[in-house]
Amino acid sequence: MSFPDAPLFPRPKKLLIITSSAGGGLIQAANAKEQEALVKDPTLIVIRKDVLTDWMDGIFGKFCVSRWNSAQMKGNVAALRFFIAAQYFFDYLCWPYLFCCALYTLFKEDIDQVIDTQPMGTSALIKALRIYHLKRNKKVCLQKVLVDLPTKAATHFFRSIKDLTKKDRPYLNLITIAPLLEEGQSAEEFWQTNCGLSDKEIHYEDVYVRQAFRKYRQQRRGTENFPLSVRYKTQEELQLMQKTFSRGSLQPCAMIEGEVRFSIPANAHIITVLLGSQPANESTFNYVKQFLRIASESVGSHPCALFVFCAQHIPGHDTLFRKVANYVSAMQKYPKHFTVVPFSFQNDDIIAPLFFRSDVTCTRSGGQTAMELMCVGSGVMWIHSETRKAEGQTEEFSLEQLLEGIPGWEAANALYLQEVRSAKIVTPETIRSHVGSLFRADVNGELSARSFKSTA
Repeated sequence: MSFPDAPLFPRPKKLLIITSSAGGGLIQAANAKEQEALVKDPTLIVIRKDVLTDWMDGIFGKFCVSRWNSAQMKGNVAALRFFIAAQYFFDYLCWPYLFCCALYTLFKEDIDQVIDTQPMGTSALIKALRIYHLKRNKKVCLQKVLVDLPTKAATHFFRSIKDLTKKDRPYLNLITIAPLLEEGQSAEEFWQTNCGLSDKEIHYEDVYVRQAFRKYRQQRRGTENFPLSVRYKTQEELQLMQKTFSRGSLQPCAMIEGEVRFSIPANAHIITVLLGSQPANESTFNYVKQFLRIASESVGSHPCALFVFCAQHIPGHDTLFRKVANYVSAMQKYPKHFTVVPFSFQNDDIIAPLFFRSDVTCTRSGGQTAMELMCVGSGVMWIHSETRKAEGQTEEFSLEQLLEGIPGWEAANALYLQEVRSAKIVTPETIRSHVGSLFRADVNGELSARSFKSTA
């Protein structure tokens, strides 16, 4: 007697994620989409490609990334605007190379799905997908994730989409959240004007954030102590952290290998300053100094802690991390109720609860950070601007002046957050006017969060 052959297990699906190192938000959006895809299908095989470091021939790609990151760390708005403007020429000159790299990857890996979280090479990628469909009879669309908030200023994503041919458009799935509309404008008019697409062709989703952030969505803060942790990578980093937070009243409840844990009292106020994956060093340092000045002038305050992102610390080097630690440790007449906690790069399981517990967040207005705050942030949102007062200037900044200090589409992101979350645009020079009752105790000895939020 013969038996039929046992059925073979189906081949696991393959997902290609295309992203770029020129922007931490693009990477984090790719991480969020990868986590989401693996939740839906744990057997999925994920292949990731970075258009700059994987496809654009090592040296050139790394040069582009380093120039962008350097401009971010220096807070050089003019340089960032130059790089944004140069994207059009990058797309034009690198089109053949991106097309060939994409086509080779599609056939070599036998891809079933493509997610793209970066703005470059849209036409080249879709042309490769069309040939892949023709040869393999497998129609795979480019799921283009609009990482930045959908405003008319998101031209770095929109330009290449609007230029797509009629034959290319069926291979594009544009994924986004609801757009910021001008007065009297409809969603249909917005997408037709900016992308040449109908509103019916847009795939709306909830904010796309990493899984750790979803855990805190729509949660309410309780009255019990709240656990927060930060991780360190070297013993020198730990020593600098201890040197800093030891001066304040908020001390760790536990220290294990590679991690410092805090138990945050319900009456404590938490401030987080996180100016992007490559934080502007001078501005970050100025926020620390300004908060310490304000705290020094307050009397009878409840505990307050500033968690400040200082990027990567390299042992033995004069990094932002060391600069902050040295300044705090050397300060005379230190405000004991105020604790500074510097930290380096952290995973989403650390940042999500920190954003959730923060009474104030001061961040740049990159699209991914904005979505994470919209997902879990319950406190006051401040958006950092690099605008600085001229010598002798005493008048307050106008909104237009503040927006001048935010590069490209991030300025429109800031306006989006103003509209939907009442965010304020600030600089280290202007936060004093927004602090309100952050450092003041009322007659009952309790800090009034309501009065603080209304002032801020």
